[in-house]
Amino acid sequence: MDLQLNGLTALVTGGTAGIGAAIVRTLAQEGCHVAFCSRSQANVDAMTDSLASMQVRINGRALDVSDHYAFEAWLAELGALDIFIPNVSAISPAWEPSIALDIVATVKTTQAALPYLKKSHRAAITYISSLMCGYATPGAIGYTAAKAAMTHYMKSLSSSLASDRIRVNTVSPGITFAEGGFWDRVKTNAPSMFEAQLKNHPMQRFATAEEVARVVAFISSPAASYVSGANWFVDGGETQHVQT
Repeated sequence: MDLQLNGLTALVTGGTAGIGAAIVRTLAQEGCHVAFCSRSQANVDAMTDSLASMQVRINGRALDVSDHYAFEAWLAELGALDIFIPNVSAISPAWEPSIALDIVATVKTTQAALPYLKKSHRAAITYISSLMCGYATPGAIGYTAAKAAMTHYMKSLSSSLASDRIRVNTVSPGITFAEGGFWDRVKTNAPSMFEAQLKNHPMQRFATAEEVARVVAFISSPAASYVSGANWFVDGGETQHVQT
């Protein structure tokens, strides 16, 4: 299937590690020009170098998405935008960082991207949430409550932006294993917990970042032109309830 991403421009926040890096790489492989950011200049440089062979424009920027003025200035430099993928998360059980980064910064960056997206004929926003946005999680209240709030926000945004022809969707990954990521650290520091989660998973394995990224690329692409307001679970069958 041709995703019709060739020549479009996407911006991915938190694009140098884990799912974010896989999204950047997948979009570039599909011919999409990609901008991405991270707080670490070293990580931005490493990611940029890894994409040097791609026949697309790559624009990496070291910035904190909580710095609204820096983010707006970067958008102005980019000029054109077709796809926005807010992916940054504090991944914290605490309230303050979750509210500051997962909610406030995500809302502000999304709002800043809207004037540019409204100029595109193939505009899409794809928010990266979490499977846990719909579950009780006493050990990670701040993180999951923030994800739930933003998943609801994106649903409402999809309705308000429908007349502007901007599609808004959410992708909610289940347990995803990426080198150096959260579950890699769990495997090292709490192997019994890791093995218990693995044993209880319907597929007896976790997702790869690339598997999540391929779903994100499709949902963000013109090939999914009539999909908006959806929350896509990428969880290998882990969810047992029926979404209504």
